[in-house]
Parts: sequence; structure tokens; C-alpha cells
Amino acid sequence: MNKRDEVYSRIIARLLTAKVKFGDRLLVKELGAQLEVSRQPIMAALNRLEAEGFVRIIPQVGCQVVNPSRSEIADFYLMFERMEGLLAELAAARRTQPQLEGLRALHNRIMTIDFDAPDAARQYGSLNRDFHQMLHVMARSPLLDERQRNNFNMSDFFINQLAGFRKFMGDAAQEHEEIIDAIAMQAPTRARMITEAHIGGVAKVVLANLTA
Repeated sequence: MNKRDEVYSRIIARLLTAKVKFGDRLLVKELGAQLEVSRQPIMAALNRLEAEGFVRIIPQVGCQVVNPSRSEIADFYLMFERMEGLLAELAAARRTQPQLEGLRALHNRIMTIDFDAPDAARQYGSLNRDFHQMLHVMARSPLLDERQRNNFNMSDFFINQLAGFRKFMGDAAQEHEEIIDAIAMQAPTRARMITEAHIGGVAKVVLANLTA
């Protein structure tokens, strides 16, 4: 990993884990001191984060974490659920038996999480990404996969800023089983509908925690 990618990874990790909040200022000088790097890789990382929708760089003012409105978040999740539904639809049509078995094994790992444990939310968040990434692999659509990976970063950003994975991880984990069953039956339309409902449920929890 080059220096620019390393700095980007460290800053986005702070965003995705809510160590910095909606509307917070990101000061280049302060980041440079914390990360022990020069201004150039920090500006490259911030420009990339602006392009991805996480921050806004205001000339002569500085850099600020976005503070999206309710409608902006709702619109994002509508797009996110449609894309994930499409990937699940493709996965149901194109999956192989070994891939299906791998998805079931991953789901079993999720269900062994002690949801009352202090570290449960972090474990679930990581394995949930693995679960959906495996769906993307099964879909065999690299272009959609690449675009949706960036959307998953944004979704995790919203979840941890507003609700936290602990708010819904038990129900969401159970919903994964319904998605697996639809893919196992090679029922593309059912897989898409269940997956869209699954993501829609996440959106509902996130928006319920957004102050009007």
C-alpha cells in the first residue's frame, strides 16, 4: 500500500467507525500531526473522500464531514437496496454449489456471534460485509461489485454515525437465511425481493435514529 492509500484507509476508518461525526471539521495540519505524514497525501485522501461523498472541501474554509439530510440518506438507501437486490438476483441465477456452501458456512459463523458480547457489533459488521461480498462474487458482475463496494462504505458510515450495528444485527442475521434459501432454489426474483426488503429494513432503522 502506498502512502496515499494508507492515509486514505486511516481516515476513512475514522469515518466508518464514527470516530469523527457528521459536520466535524477535518484539519489538514492536525491530521498530519496525528498520522505523521505531509500535507500532500492528506490532501489526496481528502479529495478522494470528497469524490466518494464523505466530506466536502470548501475553498478558503477547509474540509468538513458531510451532514446529509433525511431525504439524502433515504435516497441513498433506495439506490443501495436496488443495486444489492440486482446482485442477489444475478447470484441466484449464476451461483455454483461450492459458492452456496461457502455462503451457508459464512452465515453459520454470523449466527455463532454472541450478540450480547461487547465486541459483537464489530464482529457482525465485518462478517456482514463478507456475506454481501460473497453474494457479489456469486453474481459474477465485477462492474456492479466495484460500485456497490463503495456504497457499502457509505452504508456503514450512516449505520455507525446514526444507529450502530447492535440496533438490528439479530434480525438482519436471520434475514440472511431467507436470502440464502432463495439463492439455493435458484429463484432470482425472490432473491432480489428479499434482499431489497433486507436493505430496506436497515434503512428504516438508520432513519429512525436521525434527528429531524
